[in-house]
Amino acid sequence: MTLEVQGLDPDRMVVLSLKPRFAEAILAGVKTVELRRTEPKIVVPTRALLYAASPVRALLGTCIITSVQPLDLPTLWREHGPGAGLLYNEFQEYFEGVDVGAALTLIRPRAFSRQIPLQDLRAKPEGFRPPQSFAYVDTKTGDRLIRMAA
Repeated sequence: MTLEVQGLDPDRMVVLSLKPRFAEAILAGVKTVELRRTEPKIVVPTRALLYAASPVRALLGTCIITSVQPLDLPTLWREHGPGAGLLYNEFQEYFEGVDVGAALTLIRPRAFSRQIPLQDLRAKPEGFRPPQSFAYVDTKTGDRLIRMAA
């Protein structure tokens, strides 16, 4: 599965580690913004691999990050809360202790025809390790992971 978008970062992708409900909401097209405590240092647009954390523990699909917007928390909630798929108390809890967060705008969610469980990901030569929040992978590795779902 390839995603044709003009100007995609040719060198690397981002692996986003997500609660399963958020990964599923992104793939359903309901969640269009991912909020993060730390701003990823990426060239946009960039392909993202969506990893659903426990209890699912699998790569579920891809999307494209079209913008990364660092904002103070009141502005972040006001401008992006509705698209983020979480309640205000969840927002407050997640961002406790920081003053600025980042909004990642997401387009073109695509679910894999077959989820790739963590045990299969770890069996590959790359020895995939799910990130706590996000991680970068080179395009060759990312494309190899995507092909595993075919």
